[in-house]
Amino acid sequence: MAALPVTIALKNIKCKIETDEVGSDEPYVLVTAVDLGNPLLPNAEVTLYGPWSDVDEGETHGTQPLQPGINPSDMPFIVWRKNAWGPSGSAKAIPNLGNAVILVSMMEHDDGKPGTARELVKGAVVSSLAASAGMTRAQRVTKLKADINGALGIPTGFPNFDDRVGTTQELALSANLLDVAAGPKTKTLTIVGDGGKYEVTFVVTKG
Repeated sequence: MAALPVTIALKNIKCKIETDEVGSDEPYVLVTAVDLGNPLLPNAEVTLYGPWSDVDEGETHGTQPLQPGINPSDMPFIVWRKNAWGPSGSAKAIPNLGNAVILVSMMEHDDGKPGTARELVKGAVVSSLAASAGMTRAQRVTKLKADINGALGIPTGFPNFDDRVGTTQELALSANLLDVAAGPKTKTLTIVGDGGKYEVTFVVTKG
């Protein structure tokens, strides 16, 4: 059976334990999606979700599905459920699981600029993929994680820098997770760091 085009998006975050920052948390998530189908010129994109404001222990904060006719940039105060997989946000099939890499990073927002952090990560990803051409998938993923973590350590604001919550993780895909013919499926990652603990849930939907 041919692989169905799918979208992969962040559905919600749940704060299990707040970070050590003063006051309520204000987390945001960066999702890096890489298609290694062309080993020399991999397709890569970084999607920013958040920040969510006033997040306290025990709370769940979600993303809002995109509505037809609505330009997300007109409502920047809403965290939209943007598709992180596929060109220009459109659905894309994953016929070979080994070619798809989804990496998830969480930050605690203080005086930094999330959009700038996204651009730093995108640059690091492009450079990492160029430098790792010829390596195995596992080696490329390890290098990507390290380079993303390094990029997120660059201050994007002053005086209180944004802090990384834990380290970048891979959202492992499977044939079962991508079998969405009968309806969407979800998968949750647990991120621990900076004194906090979060559950980050993604939804896979048929395109």
